[in-house]
Amino acid sequence: MEIKKFMNQLLAESKASDFSESETYLNKSKNFEIRLYKGEIDYYEENEEYGLAFRGLHKDKMGYSYTEKLDESIINTILDNAKNNALIMEDDQEKIFKGSDNYKDLGSLTGIYEQDRQLKINLLKSIEEKIYELDDRIRNINYCIYADEKTGEQIINSKELNLNYTNDIGYIYVSVVAEKQGEVHTATNYQLFRNIDEVEPDEFSRKIVNEAVKQFGAKSIGSGQYSIILRNEVMIDILSTFSSTLSAENVQKGLSLFKGKLGEKVAASKVNLVDDPFFEKGYRRVPFDSEGTAAQYKEVINDGKLTTFLHNLKTANKAGLESTGNAYRSSHKSKISISPTNMYLKKGEDTFESLLSNLNEGLIIEDVQGLHSGANQVSGDFSLSARGFYVKDGEVNRPVEQITISGNFLQLLKDIKLLGNDFKMGLPRSGHMGSPSVLIETLDVSGS
Repeated sequence: MEIKKFMNQLLAESKASDFSESETYLNKSKNFEIRLYKGEIDYYEENEEYGLAFRGLHKDKMGYSYTEKLDESIINTILDNAKNNALIMEDDQEKIFKGSDNYKDLGSLTGIYEQDRQLKINLLKSIEEKIYELDDRIRNINYCIYADEKTGEQIINSKELNLNYTNDIGYIYVSVVAEKQGEVHTATNYQLFRNIDEVEPDEFSRKIVNEAVKQFGAKSIGSGQYSIILRNEVMIDILSTFSSTLSAENVQKGLSLFKGKLGEKVAASKVNLVDDPFFEKGYRRVPFDSEGTAAQYKEVINDGKLTTFLHNLKTANKAGLESTGNAYRSSHKSKISISPTNMYLKKGEDTFESLLSNLNEGLIIEDVQGLHSGANQVSGDFSLSARGFYVKDGEVNRPVEQITISGNFLQLLKDIKLLGNDFKMGLPRSGHMGSPSVLIETLDVSGS
């Protein structure tokens, strides 16, 4: 059955089933992925997925139901499941949205998903070949992945709202192992893009090889307080870990370190954290959120001051505000929650070399581990296993490993001295975050 016809029929029949308001939501995706191992395709996947969710007000309670089968024979089952779900739900103030006045046109797609498959395979092969050519200490490439996807959402509801968008993007992710005289180190590199012409295989390969081999000879360092450069990828991971603390839902539940701090200075004056649903290089580029509210660019932290939390309709109504367009469904099976679109720290004007010269003596942190277990979103405290480099007199002195960096996220934001111009967006698993490298006044370091 044609999807739009099915969605409209489901809405029509919901009226006769005692739903005062109702909505159909479609989550759709087409995915392509390949993985190489020593020149051969080790994994190949190409699929199309979609799922439909229904939600409706039954006796003033919102009930949910979902299906992957789009056939009129399933309609009664969907409605019955939503009714039963509504009966056990608490009154959570959810409503069906009538729509915003204006929605931004994001323009046409790049068509990356439809581009020639062999072209994508050849690109990945050229990267793998170059990595092995650059240094014979590269013993293995654990992961050599190319993936792209076309995703989208469609919402049709009983208040005559009818919205639809499609987004496309690709990425490459590579992980290598370097070995010399029994000493083993790993390194990773990745890149998001909307056109494969953006990828420069030689530059991509050199970066990951250099990161791997420059770790040889690493050892710990004495404990103490050090000035720190957090590389862009590390700052992305830290932002991702604490991004949920900017959700109004967590704030209202008392589960956020930012509770009670709206309008206050929470970071250094040069810090600007934005949520940008229209960002060309962002993974989650959307004209509306999962409730149908128009997406909007917003400065979450402006010149160090916390200016807004991220809202959906429910939390905005509770706070007496308008939704910020951050309602989110991870799939058709999930309830509505809150998520950033593309959240990032705005870059500064300093090159990485300038950050290094301003560091004088301290550490560059290249990688951290333990973010899930070593960070507390309520207090902001974190303690993370890390590796990087010791810097003396503004120059890299030697590699460092087996250390732990610890501090507090709020204090870290306040202690940002400089922001680099080496901006990067993270992979989807990093929660749609982006950041440049940053120079931090001090962090506690535990070592030898």
